Amino acid sequence: MQFSLDEQQIEVKENAERLLKENIDHQRLIEQVSNNLRIDSDLWKLIVEQGWLALDIPEEQGGVGFSFTEQSILHEALGYYLPMVPFLSSGVMFKNLILQTNKKDVLGEILIGDKIGTVAYTEQSTSWDDISTVKTSLNKKGNKYVLNGTKEYVLFGDSSDYYLVIAHMGKSQQLVLLSSDDQGVVCTPTTSLDQTRPLASIEFNNVQIDEDNLLLDGEDLVSAWKRMLLLTTAALSIEQVGGATACLEMSVQYAKDRIQFGRPIGSFQAVQHLCADMLLQLESAKSTAYAACRSSSGDLVEFEMIANIARAYCSDAFNKISGDNIQIHAGIGFTWEHPAHLYFKRAKSDSLMLGSSKDARDRVGTLIGI
Repeated sequence: MQFSLDEQQIEVKENAERLLKENIDHQRLIEQVSNNLRIDSDLWKLIVEQGWLALDIPEEQGGVGFSFTEQSILHEALGYYLPMVPFLSSGVMFKNLILQTNKKDVLGEILIGDKIGTVAYTEQSTSWDDISTVKTSLNKKGNKYVLNGTKEYVLFGDSSDYYLVIAHMGKSQQLVLLSSDDQGVVCTPTTSLDQTRPLASIEFNNVQIDEDNLLLDGEDLVSAWKRMLLLTTAALSIEQVGGATACLEMSVQYAKDRIQFGRPIGSFQAVQHLCADMLLQLESAKSTAYAACRSSSGDLVEFEMIANIARAYCSDAFNKISGDNIQIHAGIGFTWEHPAHLYFKRAKSDSLMLGSSKDARDRVGTLIGI
């Protein structure tokens, strides 16, 4: 498998890094978090104008026609800089579900940035791998359908215009499209550990749904949901690689600059060993994450296997590296004024998104028959 980037992919990487570096820095991010900002609208507009959302969409559907590998390069840059934008929720989860429906008008609105979408799925006892665990209900009344229930931990829920919701109707599940301004939809912003990814709780109180907004059910829904989850898993893994890279670079630079006992702390063997271990974990995580992204266009079983391996390893690696970053920075690393805590909280939050690393390992075990 080819792991190095070609010329076109290098150009995508350089352009993405340039855009983010010019428009966001750690101090600005800390200020945004302190001011409880829910979305960086100015940066989001720039990202949309650059065509990032359409990068991996076929040309006949209004996209640029690149593969998911090129989009994964964008995710690595996003993980490195931690911008407060709904790229994962709208540009991966929502987009890849709506792509598999007949709502081409909604897809078009998402790609050009007129609207933001998110997936409202999580409840108190739901499993990402089993949509039959949802409790939100959909019932037919006359020529309408009525939706009732509550979804928790919705990414950028209060900034989104559209919600894709899975609800049960009888013995089957339905994928339902809602607008945030539909009567009976109540969105409540909630606090989150990772403040760069705001969350919301959404209640559906007798929301009336037209039949046209019932998008998928049965095996079609299961298949579409599984592919979306795998793509999100791969994207999340490469974001974790970007965040871990930022932590390692931060640690190495501090080890060079911080003077203790008359010399840089990087000259001490204990610090050197810690940085070396961080580099080893990062390189291994990067290999598995890119392997997952590159396998997205191949065999589905292979994609599922590699994506879950990447999910497990990258989660653990990012958690360890972000913690070691604080360790190397010592006292200053524990303060709100330093960005180390942002990466640490992102690592902890990411490790629970879509299930834990243990869940991913269990899935790998099931796939290989143990």
